[in-house]
Amino acid sequence: MKTSQLSLVLIFLVGLDQVSKMWISSQLNVGESLNLLPFLSFTLVHNTGIAFSIFNDGGAIARWVLVFIISSLLVYLFFLLVKKTSKHKLELSSLVLIVSGGLGNLMDRVFLGYVVDFIHLFYKDYSFYVFNLADSYITVGIMIYLTYFFFIERTNDA
Repeated sequence: MKTSQLSLVLIFLVGLDQVSKMWISSQLNVGESLNLLPFLSFTLVHNTGIAFSIFNDGGAIARWVLVFIISSLLVYLFFLLVKKTSKHKLELSSLVLIVSGGLGNLMDRVFLGYVVDFIHLFYKDYSFYVFNLADSYITVGIMIYLTYFFFIERTNDA
């Protein structure tokens, strides 16, 4: 897959994430919910921490430390992605998803000071964390990469 194709997919995914966050922010107030299904609602949350609201109370210093760390990781992953354009499609797909998700959340953190989360899955009294499309990209990307690594890359090395 060519670098230009990968870049277009990356731009599309980041754009979709950003548009979804802008749309939900225009429809709901923080903490407000819109029930969609018996197990799914849109609930607007502003997350100043990282995954699962870890470091939520870190303030401005933690915000910029996170921005620096995430930016560094994304630059590394992006160069890995560009360098491996002739590699296996599963590996490329996983890297595109991870970088897209990281960029989407990084943009929120830099420009808003928090990440917009809104997808809320639950079952009866059990509530799963509220997340966004970028979080989904990262999660699916990691699952694809682990699948690639354990079932394809390790098999090729053996």
